[in-house]
Amino acid sequence: MPSTIAVVGAGPGLGYSTARRFGAAGHAVALVARNRNRLESMAASLRENGIVAEAFPADVTDEAGLTTALHAAADGLGRIDVLSYAPGATWDFTAGEFPDPAALGYTSTLDTTPESARRQFELAVAGALTATRAVLPGMREAREGALLFTTGMSAVVPLPVMGNAGIALAGLRNWASALHGELADDGVYVGHTSIGLPIVRGSGDGDPDAIADRWYRLTTARDTFETTIGF
Repeated sequence: MPSTIAVVGAGPGLGYSTARRFGAAGHAVALVARNRNRLESMAASLRENGIVAEAFPADVTDEAGLTTALHAAADGLGRIDVLSYAPGATWDFTAGEFPDPAALGYTSTLDTTPESARRQFELAVAGALTATRAVLPGMREAREGALLFTTGMSAVVPLPVMGNAGIALAGLRNWASALHGELADDGVYVGHTSIGLPIVRGSGDGDPDAIADRWYRLTTARDTFETTIGF
C-alpha cells in the first residue's frame, strides 16, 4: 500500500492544496473534516488528477469519531505516515480583507470566558491530541512519520482580538515543540507553521499552494521545527 497523509481540518483552501501537493509526491490522501459533501467533492477532484484520495468525515472535537475516522483511513489506504492538523473556520477572503473575528468565534482578551477558551482548546489542542494519539503508534513502530501542525499568528504573537484562540494555539505550539524533541530519535518529524496573513490563491506567500509546497519541503528536509509566514 502507498504511504498516506491524513489532512485533518481539510477545506478547499490550504487543506486541499496540502492534499494535492503530497498526493502529487505519491501519498494516498485521507481527507478528514465535518462536511461530507465537501470532502467527497475534494476527493473526487484529487482522483481526477491521479491521486488516491478518500473522504473520512469526522468532527475534531469528537474524540471517538475522529479516532475511528483515522483508523478507518489507515485500514483503507495504508499506514498514515503524515498527519496534517489545521482545523478551524474557513476564512473566505475577498480582496484580502479579514473577516470579523467575533463572527468566527474569537473573543478579545478582556471578553474571553472559560467557555470561549474551552471551545478553542477543543479545536486546537484536544483535537490535535486525539489525532496524534491515533496515528503516532504506527509511526513510532515504523520509525518513520511526520506530524504537521498549522496555526495562526496568535500562537506566537499575542493579539488582543484573538484572546481565546491565542491561549489554545500557543498551547498547541508549546506541545508540538516538546513533541519535536521527544520524537527526534524515533524517526518522527514534528513541525509547526504559523500563518499571519490571509490565505488567498494567487497572493504570493499567502497562496495555499505556496504554503503547501513549503510544508512539503520542510517535511522532506526535516531540519526545522518552526516557520512563520507573513510576520
